[in-house]
Amino acid sequence: MGQQQSQCKEELLFQQVGYNDVEAIKSLRREGAGLEWVDKLGRTPLISACMNEDLYDVAKTLLQLGSNVNAYRSGRNSGTPLHHAAKRGLVNTVKLLLSHGANPLVLDDNIQTALEVARAEGHSSVVRAIENHTCLFSGWMRELYGPSFLEFFAPDFFSRRVWVVVVPTGSRNPAKPFRLELAVYDSLKDAQPRMEMPLWKASLDEPKPSSQSDDSVMIAKNSTNLSGRRQGRQSAFVSQARRWAQVDRQMRLAAERKGDKKQLKWFCEACKGTPQPMNPPMFLQTFETTSAPPQSAMNEMPMLNHPAMTPVDISLPSANSEGTKEDGMCVICADASSEAVCVPCGHVAGCVSCLKEIKNKKMGCPVCRANIDQVIKLYHV
Repeated sequence: MGQQQSQCKEELLFQQVGYNDVEAIKSLRREGAGLEWVDKLGRTPLISACMNEDLYDVAKTLLQLGSNVNAYRSGRNSGTPLHHAAKRGLVNTVKLLLSHGANPLVLDDNIQTALEVARAEGHSSVVRAIENHTCLFSGWMRELYGPSFLEFFAPDFFSRRVWVVVVPTGSRNPAKPFRLELAVYDSLKDAQPRMEMPLWKASLDEPKPSSQSDDSVMIAKNSTNLSGRRQGRQSAFVSQARRWAQVDRQMRLAAERKGDKKQLKWFCEACKGTPQPMNPPMFLQTFETTSAPPQSAMNEMPMLNHPAMTPVDISLPSANSEGTKEDGMCVICADASSEAVCVPCGHVAGCVSCLKEIKNKKMGCPVCRANIDQVIKLYHV
């Protein structure tokens, strides 16, 4: 009987969220009602509050009362409260969740972080809020795209001003260090970056101290040399898919103000995993971390090497095991194992990172060219 009464109170508390009744929620909480009751749609009280801009005060109250800010639910309403607020463009709610320790690196069932959800939905204010909270570097820089000798004489004609951020990406395996991504925007009003580059697959050519010309840094996406067993897998469609995924393979960046070596140095250090000294990521200060990653994972570079930047203890949408069985290599990068399936065609064609890149560029399945509605990670037991 006592358990039934408790469940009734929890369900009643959930209903008060929809009524925007803060005092009733506080009263039920004092009577022992739990905060993590889940309805048939998979929503907790906090998730429900983060779906409506008018329920900001309710969300704030629930957080103050102890709601789990990183509670994850799969299914139709998959994701954390941060995913739902980001999807709806609720920038104030997003900032509230981040200030209470929301983990911006959690992946939902669609293998997207809250930042990627906000980008896809076109909510630039939410994108800026999350990037400001997580970035190791952000600022205006100049992208150089002309011959170097012409850039020296007419830099304004062969460069453009771009907004650059270096941010950690979602972690599929919390036992490994977080990986970094470079995102380049033409304007702060843009939600979608014009170019994204996974820095763990890129090389950084820093300016030489003895250089007399305007300093710049070249970032190039590494190519994978195929040999032996992997070369045997190549075919026409694989080569085409690889060309699709290797768009925007390199770029050259310089400081916004000519000769500003300090900004360029900060940018280079951020690409290696060191935050700007004057602007460290705020989420480093809000997350409670667990033990350091295993030594085998420390060799993956670039990574976040800040002493506080060890993986956090979060509830992931996936199974406990990442899977150890290899069914083949990714047909695009030929480096990672094939671990994801294209929906609806069903082809297991590559790793999650490459297939997501193809999906975002609307290029179709690398095997049959069918439209990709979803990329789903596979797990082997």
